[in-house]
Amino acid sequence: MRVTNSMMVRNMLDHLKNNMGDLNDLNEQLSSGKLFQKPSDAPIKVADSMNYKSQLNRNSQYQRNLGQAENWLNTTESALKSGTKVIQRARELTIYAANDSMTSEDRKSVAQEMKQLRDELVDISNAKLGDSYIFSGQKTDQKPFEVDNSDPDNYKINYNGDEESVKRRLNENVEMNVNLNGKEVFEKEIKALNKIYDDLESGKTGEEIGENLSAMDTAINDYAELRSQIGGKLQRTGNVIDRLEANEIHLRDLKSKNENADLAEVITELKMEETVYRASLASGSRIMQQSLVDFIR
Repeated sequence: MRVTNSMMVRNMLDHLKNNMGDLNDLNEQLSSGKLFQKPSDAPIKVADSMNYKSQLNRNSQYQRNLGQAENWLNTTESALKSGTKVIQRARELTIYAANDSMTSEDRKSVAQEMKQLRDELVDISNAKLGDSYIFSGQKTDQKPFEVDNSDPDNYKINYNGDEESVKRRLNENVEMNVNLNGKEVFEKEIKALNKIYDDLESGKTGEEIGENLSAMDTAINDYAELRSQIGGKLQRTGNVIDRLEANEIHLRDLKSKNENADLAEVITELKMEETVYRASLASGSRIMQQSLVDFIR
């Protein structure tokens, strides 16, 4: 094949163009810190990075869900703790009032504190987390219990919520129920306190008043069991949070290795490409200077 001067110049220009392209790619990596600037630069790496980013987004959403679940469970546990104290105090008053040495006037005085305990339990049942009532089922904008004052001689409470579960997804495979049904947790306890109040007000005997103790014991045991369930759920959410945080660190490390440039390596390659480019320019200058006139001299 006959090699002409124009062929050598074209080849030289093609190589210069390629060298400049490589030099530009390395300069962009050095200035941005990234191995690629657009999908066409590294399609497989871009797909991997998009996958890592998607996993990180899901991880972040699960962590937000867990934060909400923990807040809900902690608020519920606090309400149950307060409710337990109310029931325990009501039990103490019931034992005190069941003593046959108590007069009807004494029992009416005890009744006033019992009434306050009843109303306090209603307030506890209407606990809120932010703008949400936690014992209303999925009707979180509705106050769970309201006292019906239409008949002053007949104490009545109405439950305004529903009995649906409030759930939060903790990860791809786990969805947790984070609420307790206010109707099941508080209604019979409020009515039990009101019954003791009525018994004290109506002059029932000590033996009749003492018959309410079994309801108090049942309520205390039920609340202890519910608090144990809440504690187990809080333990589980804590374990899941630890796993998600560890997984986030791992995913961020993989994403970083996939798309972040090794600056030391890029600088080394950049210097090598600069040397190649300068050598190409030097070689090209010799080729472009040669002409027929140069040889006639």
